Order: sequence, then C-alpha cells, then structure tokens
Amino acid sequence: MLQPRDLKGRRAISYARWSSGKQAQGDSSARQTKNAKAFCASFGLTLDSELVDDGVSAFKGANLEAELGQFVADVRSGKIPRDVVLIVENIDRITRVKPTRAIRYFLDLLDTGLTLVTLTDQRVHTSEGYDDNFSNLMMSLMAMQAAHEYSAKLSYRVSEAWGRKADKARAAVASGSGAKIKVAKVPFWIDRETNELNVRATDARLLFELAKEGHGQQTITQILNTRGIPSPSGNTWAQAVVGEVLRSPAAYGCLVLKGEEVPGYFPALLSETEWLATRQRTKARQHSRQVGRTSNLFSRMVHCSHCGSPMVLTSSKKGGMSWGYFTCTGKTFKRTECTAPNWRYDQFERELIDRIGFLAVPVPQDQTAPDLTRQLEETIGALEAKQSNVLAGIAEAETADVRKVLLGKADELARQIEAKRREIRAIRENDARFRESAAAVDDFEMDQEEIRRLAKEDRKGAQGLISNLVKRIDLESDSKTLRRAVVTMRSGYSHALVFDSTGEPG
Repeated sequence: MLQPRDLKGRRAISYARWSSGKQAQGDSSARQTKNAKAFCASFGLTLDSELVDDGVSAFKGANLEAELGQFVADVRSGKIPRDVVLIVENIDRITRVKPTRAIRYFLDLLDTGLTLVTLTDQRVHTSEGYDDNFSNLMMSLMAMQAAHEYSAKLSYRVSEAWGRKADKARAAVASGSGAKIKVAKVPFWIDRETNELNVRATDARLLFELAKEGHGQQTITQILNTRGIPSPSGNTWAQAVVGEVLRSPAAYGCLVLKGEEVPGYFPALLSETEWLATRQRTKARQHSRQVGRTSNLFSRMVHCSHCGSPMVLTSSKKGGMSWGYFTCTGKTFKRTECTAPNWRYDQFERELIDRIGFLAVPVPQDQTAPDLTRQLEETIGALEAKQSNVLAGIAEAETADVRKVLLGKADELARQIEAKRREIRAIRENDARFRESAAAVDDFEMDQEEIRRLAKEDRKGAQGLISNLVKRIDLESDSKTLRRAVVTMRSGYSHALVFDSTGEPG
C-alpha cells in the first residue's frame, strides 16, 4: 500500500463537507482546509484547489450528487486527470450511508484511478492497494460502519428533540398561554415578536385570492411585480417564491417542525379547507400541462442574451390553435427592463433537432498540444533544479541579507513553476474536452435519428439525450429582422445559428 511520502510531486485537491450552517460558522471549514494544507506541505504535494459541500449531509448520500459527485464525474470523463490526489479529513466526509452501499461507491471512486488520502489515519487508498490487501478493505468497511451508526444515532436524537419541541408548541396552543417556542423562520405576514398578523398579511391574502380566481403561479408573479408589491425579501417576486407561499401550511395557521404538525400555532389567513382547495387547483393545473408529455425539450437550457434571465415555454391561442413561445422571465416578471421578443417554439425545436448533429462535431484538436506539454514539463524541470540550488544556498547563507535575497529568488521561481503548471493543466483540460466531444460524436448519426424518433414518441427521453450534449442556449435579437441562437455544448464549444424575423433559421 502506498505511503504518504510516495505522493511527493503529485497534484492534490482537498474535499471538505459539513452538514449544518452552525458547523460552517464554527471551525469545521478552517480545520479541514488547514489539515489538508499541512499534509501537502509535509509530503511535497501541490494543493491545487478545494471542493466544498456546505450544509450537505452524507447520511443519506446527498453529497454524492453535489460537488463531490460532479468531481468524480469529471474524473471519469477525463476533464480532471486521473492521477490527482483527493484529500479528505476522514472516510465519513465521503459518505455515511449504509456500509454495503458505501463500500460500493468507495470502490467505484477508486476505480476511476483516483488516489484518496484520509488525514486522520494518514492512509493512502488506491484501487490496487485494495486488490492486493484484503485487510485494507476490512478496515475501511469498519470505519464506514462506525460512521453510519454514529449518524443514525445522531439522526434519532435530533428527531427526538424536534418531537419534544413540537409537543411544547402543541401544549402552548392547547393552554392558550401565548408562550411560544423559538422558530428560526416565521412567515413574512407574521410578526416575530407578537406572533400576530402584521401589515403584510394583506399581501399574503392577495396571493390566495388570485389563485382562487384561477390564476397560475406565473401570472400571480407578474401581477405582484406589476403592482410593485415587494417579495418576502423586499425584492421582486419569483415564481418559486409564489409557489412556496401557496404551499405553506402556515397560511391556515399550522406550524410544521420536521414533519411534526402543530395546528393553530399561527393566526390563520384562511381556513384549512380553502388552503386545500387552492392546493388542489394548483396540482390540477400542473397535471394538465405535464400529463403524458414533455413540452419543452430544452428545459432549463435556454436564456435571454439581453438580460441573462432564463427563458421559459409559454403558450397562446390564435385562430383556435395553441402556439408555444420562449419568453424572457426577466421581462415577463418585471425583474429587468428587458424588451426581448418571444421565439416561436415549434420552429426553434425543429431546427435544433435538424442541426444538432452539426453542432456536436467538435473543433479540430490542436495537434501541437503534446509538444507544448513536453516543452513546459522540461521548463518546469529546469526551474525546479534552480529552485533546489537556491534553497540549498539559503541553508548555507552566512548573513540575513543574503538569505533574504535568496528567499525572494526562491519565491519567484515557485511562481514561475506554478504558472507553467497552470498552462499544462489548461492544455490537458482542452484535450479532455476534445476527447469527450469526439466520443459523443462517434455514433451521433444513430443518436440524431433516435432524438427525432423520441421527439414524437417519448419526449422525456429526447430531452435527456439533448441535455447530454447541450449545456446552454442563448437567444438574442439584434433587430426585428435578425435573430441568433448561441448553442454551448457540454464539450465546451459554442456555435451560432442565425434565424429570420419569424424565428425560422437562415
């Protein structure tokens, strides 16, 4: 099994994770980062960057989909070199899920070629080290079991504490004493000090009145912003915030503490029956739009190039027919002064599907990249030799002035070395993007036919294939007669498609 000293000269990335905001405010972040830097300094590694999952629990595996999950995916795709060393405080920073699931994820992580270091025991974990020594596997499995059991006990205690807090709140409601428990966040229409309705109660009631009249969340958002009514934070309203208010049980006076309901805790804006009716209408609207069909194949990809806001699919009726349009949410919700025109969706979809094969073809690779990399590595070797000589000179220097001059020279050489290493990383990342894009294009003719078929038969499947290739689409209109779509692929390359005034491509 590798020892820490065997990692000298390697590039390292540290990973820090904590579950709660309190830990972030404490020393969790500083401790994990400090220990990673100390390890690199002791064993000659270069700490290149830091990954952080702030407020993400490992007990249910949420971090496996967050920054850590994205990092592992980038290693698998080649965006990040496989010889990188990932430094963590302990195995429980990686995961606290059940050991049988944890060990599978852990071994898959090592199979990418990554080297993992756990600081608390100074162990170096590699796929080869586990293949060669079964006891290494058993040690890690026991550590995972201990981490899971600790989290399970902690989760139970936290749940018990929330249960006691809910009981205390129910007792206060039953007694009518007015004694209230401490709640981190109260609805914007409730006064925190008195627990009574405040001046914003009228604004909150308006949301439910508009919903009762049959308006959807998007229309309610537009109405609130047009009337200049501030959101709970004092800014303009977003559709997500409107939905959050309409879903809140606090509207009929119910406090919810980690799933524990305390009816009658807050003064009610409306009855529970009225609230349930509003929820039912909202669900019915969403169901009628989504049942059996994914309308927008480019969901969450399309943005307005004029103001940067997301563009969403809306519909309108003309001549008895319904037409879909991409509209700028900045303009619709009055969050910006944007005046960007709408785009006909059916024409846009047809052109993108027809052209996506062309878009997926990567820009030719720079054939000089390998030579440049070798030259930079030779330059780094020469600079490191100079640095070693300067450091040796510092040890033998007879006066403080000489040491000061040599230290300055050593620092300058260190900066030059790091600059050359950054150049190498940039070249390697560009190569990785090219390889990834080239692999995606190998069988793309078949994929393109599959997208066309799925667009008719299984639009959700078509959306998934497109999202594997396309990262972002920016729509811009320089005038009434010129429109352009800038399509950024996940390979990193961008392409521009020009459309005529009706949204038809030119």
